[in-house]
Amino acid sequence: MNIAKLVRRRGATHGDGGIPSTRDLLEDPHSEFLRELTFPKHPEVDLVAVHGLNWANAPAFAVKTWTGGEKGQERMWLKDFLPHRLPNVRVLLYSYNSNVAFHTSKIGVGDIAEDLLHKLWTKRQNAPDRPLIFVCHSLGGLVVKRAVVKARIIPRYASISRSARSFAFFATPHQGGLGAEFGQTAAGLVRRIGMSPRTGIMEALRKDSHVTPDINSDFVDGQDNYRICSFYECQPMPPLNSLVVEKSSAVLGLGPVETRVPCSNANHSTICKFAVEDENYRFMIDEIEALVDWSVQVNESLFNREQRSDSGSRSTSTSSHVNSFSSDLGQSVVDRGLFLPPVRDDDLLAFPTSDNSWSSSTSSERRVRRGPFFLVPNSMNPSFVGQQGILHHLKKFTKPSSDTVSLQKMALYGLGGVGKSQIALAHAYWHQLNYPEQSVFWVQAHNAEQLYGALELISAHCRISQLEDSRATTLDRLRRWFQDEDNGRWLMIVDSVDNVNVLSSPPEDMRRRQSLSGSRIPLAEILNYYIPTCTHGRTLFTANNKIAAVTVAGQAQVVEVGTMGRQDACALLRKEISSIDGADSALKTLWLNEDLEDLSEHLGHLPLALVQAAAFIRKNAMSVNEYLNLIKNDDLSLKGLLSHTSQQQPHGRADDCSQAVISTWKIGYDQIGSQCKKAADLLALISFYDEQNIPQNLFKHFQRDGKQSLSEAFDTLLAYSFIWTGSDVDTFGMHRLVRLAVREWLVTCNTEQEKAIEALNLLSEHFPSGEYGSWDACAGLTPHALKILKSGLYGSNEAVQLGILQSKLSWYYSQRGLFDEAESWSRQALENMAFAPNAKQVDVLNIKSKRSVVLHKLGRIEEAEDTAQEVWRQRRNILGSKHEDTVRSLTYLCLIYQEQGRYIEGEVSIRKILKSLTRTLDPEDPQIYAAKIRLAAILRYLGKYDEAELSMREVILAYDKAYGPHHPETLRANFILGLICYGQGKYVEAERLDLRTWDLRKDILGPDHPDTIKSQYAYSNNLQAQFKFAAAESLKRDIYRKARYLVGPKHTYTFTAAASLASCLVASHLHASQPTSSQLQEAETLYQLALDGEEQRVRADHPIVLAARTDLTLVKLLRGQPISSELEASERETLKKLRTSLGKDHSVTINSQECLSRILWSNKNDKTKGKEAIKLAKKVLSLREKKLGWSEEPTWRAGELVVDMLPEGKERTELSQKVIWRKRAAASKATSAAITDNQYSKSEDE
Repeated sequence: MNIAKLVRRRGATHGDGGIPSTRDLLEDPHSEFLRELTFPKHPEVDLVAVHGLNWANAPAFAVKTWTGGEKGQERMWLKDFLPHRLPNVRVLLYSYNSNVAFHTSKIGVGDIAEDLLHKLWTKRQNAPDRPLIFVCHSLGGLVVKRAVVKARIIPRYASISRSARSFAFFATPHQGGLGAEFGQTAAGLVRRIGMSPRTGIMEALRKDSHVTPDINSDFVDGQDNYRICSFYECQPMPPLNSLVVEKSSAVLGLGPVETRVPCSNANHSTICKFAVEDENYRFMIDEIEALVDWSVQVNESLFNREQRSDSGSRSTSTSSHVNSFSSDLGQSVVDRGLFLPPVRDDDLLAFPTSDNSWSSSTSSERRVRRGPFFLVPNSMNPSFVGQQGILHHLKKFTKPSSDTVSLQKMALYGLGGVGKSQIALAHAYWHQLNYPEQSVFWVQAHNAEQLYGALELISAHCRISQLEDSRATTLDRLRRWFQDEDNGRWLMIVDSVDNVNVLSSPPEDMRRRQSLSGSRIPLAEILNYYIPTCTHGRTLFTANNKIAAVTVAGQAQVVEVGTMGRQDACALLRKEISSIDGADSALKTLWLNEDLEDLSEHLGHLPLALVQAAAFIRKNAMSVNEYLNLIKNDDLSLKGLLSHTSQQQPHGRADDCSQAVISTWKIGYDQIGSQCKKAADLLALISFYDEQNIPQNLFKHFQRDGKQSLSEAFDTLLAYSFIWTGSDVDTFGMHRLVRLAVREWLVTCNTEQEKAIEALNLLSEHFPSGEYGSWDACAGLTPHALKILKSGLYGSNEAVQLGILQSKLSWYYSQRGLFDEAESWSRQALENMAFAPNAKQVDVLNIKSKRSVVLHKLGRIEEAEDTAQEVWRQRRNILGSKHEDTVRSLTYLCLIYQEQGRYIEGEVSIRKILKSLTRTLDPEDPQIYAAKIRLAAILRYLGKYDEAELSMREVILAYDKAYGPHHPETLRANFILGLICYGQGKYVEAERLDLRTWDLRKDILGPDHPDTIKSQYAYSNNLQAQFKFAAAESLKRDIYRKARYLVGPKHTYTFTAAASLASCLVASHLHASQPTSSQLQEAETLYQLALDGEEQRVRADHPIVLAARTDLTLVKLLRGQPISSELEASERETLKKLRTSLGKDHSVTINSQECLSRILWSNKNDKTKGKEAIKLAKKVLSLREKKLGWSEEPTWRAGELVVDMLPEGKERTELSQKVIWRKRAAASKATSAAITDNQYSKSEDE
């Protein structure tokens, strides 16, 4: 039970008098004290808060360390918040002089530690054994560690040493070395005020200090008795640029006894300040509460033992043993609240001596021996760790007050090797220690002979009778002895009851019943006969499967034992590896915590596998990392571990750890095969998939034969713990070592290839198409598909199914924007189809068609066109020109024409397709809408916005109705409409469409999906067009960063992002009241990058390349760079090509005309070029005035250019006034937008 919750249920309340406010504490002039902050009526724990270094010599520093909030609203969480959660914790605040500046005193950490001990000892006189928790900040942690070490060796403070249970360290420099920048700042400040840095304290904080390692090493000697939580800072403390205490110094590295907590939003000062009970505070107080729970639980356990020892309830030898334990607590075996003392073998193993006498009995007692007895054939396991929840359950079960018959039996069940016997063994020793007046017996029941032998041994050792020939007589007398309450209470542990189905020689009366009924006697009835149910006895069973557990103990009294937690598994490995008798002690340093975690994870935290791995490591004197490399990604080595038989003498039952892991499971396989063949077949199939989150509906075909239901098969596997229910009730999982063992079993049975093919066919058939709506199912099956595809078990006969599965996986990846993975799997799919003798041409074409889409997304346009052309021609020959697949291929070719800049060719083709479709199909057929989308997209590139807008609005209405507003196809249609509105200058509507589409795509596709980033790009363009340059630039930089990271620096998306950012920088420069050259310089660099990249990707006359060349030239002109004749010739050629591919009225063509006119005007002394420049500039102005209006920057920019060219006169004056007026209006609009922009920048900073 959570101890803190138990404390709350006791109704603890605080006294209401004498509690100062936080403001009172801040204004208190005293600087050195140990003061109570809370006054619980029934304190369970003392929590002592110790502050750190007062480098600024601030007053009331001990209070300020733990106080957050603005002035007048300060909150000290130790006093104001902690009692809400932990009302029975008394909080003590320790304050000492930790100023960096100190005139004369040489006081150091050791002196402060002794002062703390003295004050604490005085304060705790009325309750010296109350658990102690220390909460420390920075230097305070060093003070506390030194104090704890001193308390161990100073008799006066022994009670503090015994009671110090838990420690919470906030940014404590355990390894020394406050940040160099911090140390220099602190020391410099001290010297500037005419003082010297305090050597005693500063020495302990230097990175090369000899003080800190000594404190640390002395402290960690007692780590087994401690629980530690280390909080470390993640943000620099202003005005510094680095962390004050690095993570490497802020953690002790003690493995399972230490919890490490990163404080992502906190610096060295704020790490322990909380103004409100927010999420950060709750994370922290959860850890403090866990320390309180542990400390109280440990203290209660010790108290109970001491009480029993004082009462004299034990025999003389046992009492001396307990007293020995109490006086030598340091030798205890401690694990998270379970204290197992070092017990003498002669106390534990109540076997007779060589002359059949008992050491503590007289000759008159030799015929019938009175208890209590402790007949457990194995010694206590010093490496046992964890499983505290189950142990707590067992403690409640064996508690003497539970006298109802329904609580007399309990069974632990779980996967073989999971540690059931070790838990039972640990509980046996705990029970003997805590209830010494009771007997404890252990019966090994792996088979009938073992059961008989163990019971006979109990009968002989208890001297119930002389051993007779008839087993029935002996065991019958033993049964009556168990039933006799005068023989005292007892606990019987029956280990491994799985295989005791029918005994070879049951008692006489049971044999008669069996012959009369003609049926087998139930297992539960047989065990009930030998081990009777009575109020003064408890029976604990262990079993590998739930069916046997329920049979012997009943449904309500079975507890499943799962694998260990990560920390407990690492602790087990550490103990097993470190316990090397006679080996070189240097070998014990050959493991690291990270290596232990990796090894434990790889072995699935299975205790038996961990112990056998540790035995192998010990035997071969190798490091954990070397062993991990041996078995990682190598199933053969891992199978060797599973088949390994340990030679060491085990703890627990006699054959527990000596058995190979596979051997412990083989019996279960055989039993499943005989009980439920469908379950065995299901287990075989599952072993080829990934271990986690296997969907149950994948196996629906198991229902077809109607003999045994699928649910029955699942229930059988669950009962044997070979699978477990996943976090989603419709999924299940399998231990990775079980999976490997089942595969080994299939190899032995010569059925691996058969089951592998069945698993492939099943997954290939049921893996969804990858289209929207199936993404959740695809995501759930993808790990299993990858496991199948990477297994290497399949040949040419399975090539078709492999290719289909690879193609489905590839298409799913492409829909989620993972184009590299999609390309790889589509290529492998085609390779498999090429080797498949029975591959259908239609399937091959479908794979090729999807591959062309993936190649296009990767920017490999030429390859995409070649593949799409091939698919279209073959489909036309096979299916006919009017088949929907053929039409779809031709429609897709039009998209590639668009990407290649062949807009006119694409427009002609798509219009022909649309005309043909409207004659043969229903007007609302999806193919017609797909063709209209393609036409609208091409028309936008050609500047034919009105027709494109009508087409897209029609499509959106249809898609809203057919798919819904959140479907990716509907969002794509809205995205294209937004681009069209932007081209028309309808920025408000475009912004609305872009923002809505961006938000929905973030939710549906994810923030880093290429389509989501396209919406972000369109939205940023709208912001730029509305003069919101700061916001636009921020979004465009984010897009550029994402593109480089997600698709690489050489993808067309990256080049487009670079050019877009450059355009924003140029526009911002032109509108700035104080423009800087750096913007144009960066813009030139970005334009050059985009041009170089696109020239390598597509042909030289592609509109994208031509537009990039024009943009780069314009920036160079704006920067005032010299104009060469080559530049003029190049721009003339660019303009010519743009007029051909895009038309003379396209915006990109108009930009090129402006660029050429500026180049020509730079040579205005040549009258011919001057006249041509004016003519081009006037044409640019006319076209932009017509297309954009005077409100747009490109229009009045062209007007300024014409004004500069015109001679003095009426025309120039009128145009100049018009430009000035329009420019002022634009400037006013830009100023208004800048205000919003500044607000945006501020919110970004916040």
